[in-house]
Amino acid sequence: MQRVSKLQEAALLSFSAGIMLAAAIFALLLPSLDAGQALFGGRVGAAALSGLGLALGMGLMLAVDRFTPHEHAVLPPAAQGHAAAHTDPAVQGAKLMVLAILIHNVPEGLAVGAAYAGVGNAGATQAGASVALAIGLQNMPEGLIVAMALRTLGRSAAQAWGVAALTGLAEPLGAILGLWLLGSVPVFYPLGLALAAGAMLFVVSHEIIPETHRNGFETMATATLLAGFVFMLLLDAALN
Repeated sequence: MQRVSKLQEAALLSFSAGIMLAAAIFALLLPSLDAGQALFGGRVGAAALSGLGLALGMGLMLAVDRFTPHEHAVLPPAAQGHAAAHTDPAVQGAKLMVLAILIHNVPEGLAVGAAYAGVGNAGATQAGASVALAIGLQNMPEGLIVAMALRTLGRSAAQAWGVAALTGLAEPLGAILGLWLLGSVPVFYPLGLALAAGAMLFVVSHEIIPETHRNGFETMATATLLAGFVFMLLLDAALN
């Protein structure tokens, strides 16, 4: 395939956004609250730690988004945070869009590592499997979009597939980082879970939802987001 309609693209992205939202809440944020409560012995301290993690995750992604040049599909070329145009806007836009996917794959990998970091805790293995499967599912439309962008620039199918696959390599690197950091200090585990959840919420709110709403498909996008959320809810229940 070289092209997917804007309607199909919005449906795929919004479905993946629903999956990410459910994974962020049920497989990351709620386990973060549980781990924090076990650590502090109270709900207030656990909530404060998880809230700090959410803020750190969003702040980290905001900083990356602000200082790393990449393509914002929903911003006009002159908008703040949008990379400057080069000689060939189509080629530059495709490269920067691939970079954007690469950047966003790091916190997704961190989320998988964070979920598995508490493997000694009850339910951590199921939470890790749930997050890994959710991330894998929502990466399918992202990989499709990367490959399509390169195909429209005249790249071969093999090159388009190769670059799309390479963007996913950021995820196992992020997972290794998450396992290494969050398994070393007890307080890092609930904090890291919430940080990964905050990063995922940022990506959904800042990138995916605006993209799915910019062509007049708001109602359909909302419905498919809900469908993705329910799908992940059922999947999480089945895995547990």
